[in-house]
Amino acid sequence: MPSKSELIHYRLQAMLREHNWSDLEYLGVRPDSVGIDQHWYRIGEAEVPVDAITELDSVEEVDTD
Repeated sequence: MPSKSELIHYRLQAMLREHNWSDLEYLGVRPDSVGIDQHWYRIGEAEVPVDAITELDSVEEVDTD
């Protein structure tokens, strides 16, 4: 059974395939602060390992012009 971190990674990958996000980028696999390989993402200006992401909420902006 996939871990919570793996499920979040899979959801993020699906989001990146389906949409063009300027503030979300997959950075690849690299060690975290304790040396365990993790999937890393850039969210806004922050680079975070997937296990630091606790939930996903997307906000759809509607252009009112």
